[in-house]
Amino acid sequence: MGNNEPMEQKAGFRDMKTGLMVFGILLVIGGGFCAMAIPMMILALAVSSLVETDSAAALRPATVVPAVAIYAAAAAWFITMGIGSIRARRWARALVLVTSWMWLVGGVAGFIFVVLLMPDTVRRMENDPQVPRSVIVVTTYVTIGFRVVLHVIIPAALVLFYGNRNVKATCEWRDPKVRWTDKCPLPVLALSLMFGLWAGSVFFIGFYGWVIPFFGVVLSGVAGAAVGAAGALLYGCIAWGLYRLRMTAWWGAVVLQGVWAVSSVLTFSRVSMLDFCEKMGFSQQQLDMLRDHDVAERSAIILLCGLWLVGFMGYMLYTRRYFVHSGAREGAADQLLV
Repeated sequence: MGNNEPMEQKAGFRDMKTGLMVFGILLVIGGGFCAMAIPMMILALAVSSLVETDSAAALRPATVVPAVAIYAAAAAWFITMGIGSIRARRWARALVLVTSWMWLVGGVAGFIFVVLLMPDTVRRMENDPQVPRSVIVVTTYVTIGFRVVLHVIIPAALVLFYGNRNVKATCEWRDPKVRWTDKCPLPVLALSLMFGLWAGSVFFIGFYGWVIPFFGVVLSGVAGAAVGAAGALLYGCIAWGLYRLRMTAWWGAVVLQGVWAVSSVLTFSRVSMLDFCEKMGFSQQQLDMLRDHDVAERSAIILLCGLWLVGFMGYMLYTRRYFVHSGAREGAADQLLV
């Protein structure tokens, strides 16, 4: 292992250990930034409770605690993946690759959403005589630039690097042991991680009174908690089944997301998003922001649900091939995301 040149000539790939170390260090730094945000949010909560005389305008723990948990999880994830990349571990390369793809797809969708809302934001700022034109221009470009870098450029760079065949070969050569991520095709691994993430995120609804849309009505309290717990259990079982390439899990994922879409459409065709968010305890300022951007319109919510369902079902049809033969795992792990 100490003589890289003969290895590269024999194996036919370029050793990317240096690149893995550089990207690993950057991931650790990213985790450090996430960790630094935690005390800042806690401090903001403390200051808000002392400064704001209006309790409705002050930050609420129910809003800050989920954000702190998310940043803590992100910090642990980035640091762990960074260390794994520095050590050229196969599992780190696979996990960074699939999560970077999810980050990129979600980032592009979020960026498009921000761009669509930007004209309304600019228009409101222009109607305020106290806001200078220069501030409007700088705010617009800084917002767009930040979104492009954070949600498009960074995940795209991670996808390009960790999807490189030389990076894959380097990790396999330096970490010859078969890891758990090698036992599932990467497209399915991404799907499994997605359902696992959804299973865990369900419990964040508890900070908002367990308010859940449910086939035309809005549940909350004990009823919402019961439905949320059942949903988390289903998502968790499906996540495990997908990783094990169970056909029943594939069908379960299709049916569950179809049921979720129908439930959401029925609910938001009868209940406005403003009323729903009000039940969740959103502040008046947040409700006004939703109203100003028209994102709370029933037609917009139904359209978003429809677009999400179409995209999800398309991806499910793509992954269907991996579930044809229950034992067909070998050699399938990198047929996508490279």
